[in-house]
Amino acid sequence: MNYKEYIPSKNLNSIVDIIWIATNNGKEIESKILPDGCVDIIFDLDKQMHLNSGNEIRISGMMTKFKKVTSRKNSETLGIRFKPGQFNAISNIPLSEIKNIAINASNLFPKLNNSFWDELIEKKNQWEKVQLINRFLIAEINWSGLTVSKLEHSVCESIHLNYRELDLNKVAKNHCISLRQLERRFKTTIGVTMKEYHSIIRFNKVKDYITENPNMSLLNIAFDNGYFDHSHLSKEIKKMSGLNPSEL
Repeated sequence: MNYKEYIPSKNLNSIVDIIWIATNNGKEIESKILPDGCVDIIFDLDKQMHLNSGNEIRISGMMTKFKKVTSRKNSETLGIRFKPGQFNAISNIPLSEIKNIAINASNLFPKLNNSFWDELIEKKNQWEKVQLINRFLIAEINWSGLTVSKLEHSVCESIHLNYRELDLNKVAKNHCISLRQLERRFKTTIGVTMKEYHSIIRFNKVKDYITENPNMSLLNIAFDNGYFDHSHLSKEIKKMSGLNPSEL
């Protein structure tokens, strides 16, 4: 399996995290996709799959648990990973409606049809495919509405900075909004509740922490990352990844 990431066009940097391409030139591979706090548009560029499916281009909502996927032999998959809360720059769909599921992209974007898929797959190399994606995004973005979700983006930053110990009442107070209003807005724009988003961010932080500190006890890792105890840590990791901490 070959995986490569491309930085989007400069004027897309505040909206798109990366454009990624995964190519499998070997045998069929089964793997797990772990929650990362993002929404993706995914393009399956597998001609054989195209003959048997109507879902080659799909929008994958934010995940709160792992998902098993199969990469077919001689397949290529391209993805657009949006930064948290920035998918609404190209669509006003309430992201909470697609949590943990994927929907056909043509339901929201008529341009993402068979003709677009054909044009994408006919490109000579990955770079040309990325440029086509950049042009699509630039044409679709509502540039005048990019500041609409500024509050939600700020809350995401607060959660990243305070992932060890999150006080939602304090977050709401700091943003001069009631907790109830903030929870409703956040869930609609980001796709999950603030508690769910916090769990995703903390999981990814602790995953890296375990890798960087292989000899540290689970109890100390748990305390250092805001979990009640090692049992709480193990339960959260199992939910997010289907693995035990030692298997990460």
